[in-house]
Amino acid sequence: MNEEYLNENSREFKAAKELEHALNDYGWNEKKFALAVTTFHRTLQQTLFRSMVEVIRIMGSEDYRYDLRNKASHEICKRIVDSGVLEDETIPFI
Repeated sequence: MNEEYLNENSREFKAAKELEHALNDYGWNEKKFALAVTTFHRTLQQTLFRSMVEVIRIMGSEDYRYDLRNKASHEICKRIVDSGVLEDETIPFI
């Protein structure tokens, strides 16, 4: 796994930890989150989407460590990666 990117002082790591805290609540609603994202500036929506694509690539990789709690996520991500759909298009920064 790309350990060199796991800089705990980076803004990306800090943002991921903030999201982790928000997700760690049984009241989290994925649909409300997704709808809230549509209020972002369009360029920021693209940045978030590129980030989600990277999450899918990492979670779908052969060296991604998973257990029964996130096995289904790994398998779905692996199918997406293996399909080649993520390689078909680039997501521009406009």
